[in-house]
Amino acid sequence: MNGAVLVALAATIGNFLQGWDNATIAGAVVYIKKELTLDASVEGLVVAMSLIGATLVTTCSGTISDSFGRRPMLILSSMFYFLSGLIMLWSPNVYVLLIARLLDGFGIGLAVTLVPLYISETAPSEIRGY
Repeated sequence: MNGAVLVALAATIGNFLQGWDNATIAGAVVYIKKELTLDASVEGLVVAMSLIGATLVTTCSGTISDSFGRRPMLILSSMFYFLSGLIMLWSPNVYVLLIARLLDGFGIGLAVTLVPLYISETAPSEIRGY
């Protein structure tokens, strides 16, 4: 049982990162808008781009994970999170920032669909459903 709890806790970090992303962009957009001199429509696009990426990936993540496996796709999700974070940190203009936010959305989309599946598949049968 201890191993199953550890797997569940480790896997849910992916979903925690979605909340973290939503919370941090809400506070950071004030400074991003000032630094990159964005108008309101582009500002909204910066905020929404991760959700657009998540929506795009979520529609096909089940099929992809059936082909490649849950664990490799969760690792890919983590790579998207990490890479997009680095790109956002050093983005020189709004276009690079938008691409980074899209990659972040790909990571979010994979995580929110695959984490529950991975936890249910790795949990021992006697504790599933609780």
